[in-house]
Amino acid sequence: MKIQSLLPLFFAPFIFNAQAKKIATDNHLTTELDKMVQKEALAYMQDPARVGLSIGVFKDGKSYFYNYGTTEIGKAELPTSKSLYEIASITKTFTGTLLAHALADGKIKMNDDIRKYLDGNYANLEFEGHPITIGNLTNHSSGLPQFLPDQSQTFKKPMDSVAMALSDFYKNYSKKKFYEDLHQAKVDFVPGTDYKYSNVGTQISGDILEKIYHKSYGDLLAKYITTPLKMNQTIIGTNSAQLLTCYSEKGKVMPRNFSTIFAPAGGIISTTEDLVKYMRYHLDENNKYVKISHTPLVKSEGDAIGLYWRLHAYEDGTQAVYHTGGTFGFSSVLQIYPSKKMGIVILSNESDAESQGKLHDIADHLLRNSSKK
Repeated sequence: MKIQSLLPLFFAPFIFNAQAKKIATDNHLTTELDKMVQKEALAYMQDPARVGLSIGVFKDGKSYFYNYGTTEIGKAELPTSKSLYEIASITKTFTGTLLAHALADGKIKMNDDIRKYLDGNYANLEFEGHPITIGNLTNHSSGLPQFLPDQSQTFKKPMDSVAMALSDFYKNYSKKKFYEDLHQAKVDFVPGTDYKYSNVGTQISGDILEKIYHKSYGDLLAKYITTPLKMNQTIIGTNSAQLLTCYSEKGKVMPRNFSTIFAPAGGIISTTEDLVKYMRYHLDENNKYVKISHTPLVKSEGDAIGLYWRLHAYEDGTQAVYHTGGTFGFSSVLQIYPSKKMGIVILSNESDAESQGKLHDIADHLLRNSSKK
C-alpha cells in the first residue's frame, strides 16, 4: 500500500495566534483529523518552554504528518516529517523486535541465564540462586540498575547540570569498563518478581544480539528493520548534522545522547516519516516477529510488558502497544492500536518533567476522539 502524505513536500507555513503565543504550523485544517491534531498540538505548544513538535498519524491506510514550532530557538524554521530527533527509549522496542527475530530463529530462549552469553564470571547476577534471564531483561524485572556505574549522586544535582555531567562522564566510557562495572552490580530481589527500570539490562540485550549473530547492533538494525522497511533516515548516532538542536525547559541547549554504548537502550535517531513506516509494520500482528515482540512474558494488574513494548488495555477494550522516550533535550511517544489499525508518533526537541506524559495524553486524546467519528 502506498503511503500518502496529507501535505505537499514543500509548503509555506501558516501562523496561528492561539492566545499570546504564535505557533508556526503546516496543518491545513482541512479534515476532522487536522482539527483534532491542531487543538491538541496548540494546547501543548502554549507552554513557553516548547520549541518544535512533529506528529505522524497512520489511520485508515493513510499517513498524515503535522509540524509545529521551530527547529531551533530564534529561527523561523518549521520542522518537517524528515526532521531528525533522538527517540531515546523508544529505541528499546527496536531491540525487542530484534530479540523477536532471535527467538524465532532459535538462537536464544527467554529463560536463558544471561551469563551464558557473557564473558567472565558474574556470580553477582543472581539472587538466592535465581539467575537473571533474557526475559527478565525485556520486562525490566532483572534487578539491574538504571545506569552503570551508579549515578544516583549525579541525579541529585540540578537537572541541567546532570545532563552535562553525564555527557562528560560517558564521552570516553568504554564497553570494557561497562563490563568491569557490571561485576559491582547488586541484585536485591529474585529476578522476575519486581519491576526496576534498567538501561543496563537493555544494553546487555544488545550485546547478546551482537554475540549470537556476529554482527554489530547497527548492522542488525539495518538488516532486519530499517532496510526492509525503507527507514532510510533511522540510524544510531549522536553526530548527525541534521539532528535538531534540543533544549531544556529553561531554553538551554542540551547535549546529545551520551555514548554509543547506550545504542540498544536509547541511541536511535529518526523521523516521523520513518516511524510511521515502523508503526505500520507493528500493526501487522500476523507477522510472527511482531506477535512475539508484543507478547507479555508475565501479565500483571497494571500495564503488561512484551519485549520492551508496553501493553495497555483501555476501558472499552482497545489495546495500545506503546513506548515513550526522553533524553535531556528530546521527548517522544509512539503508540499503536492494532484493533483500530491506527498509530501515532509524536517527537519534540524539548524535554522537561511533564513533556513525555503530555505527549502520551495527546496520543490518547487523538485515539479517543478519532474513535467517536
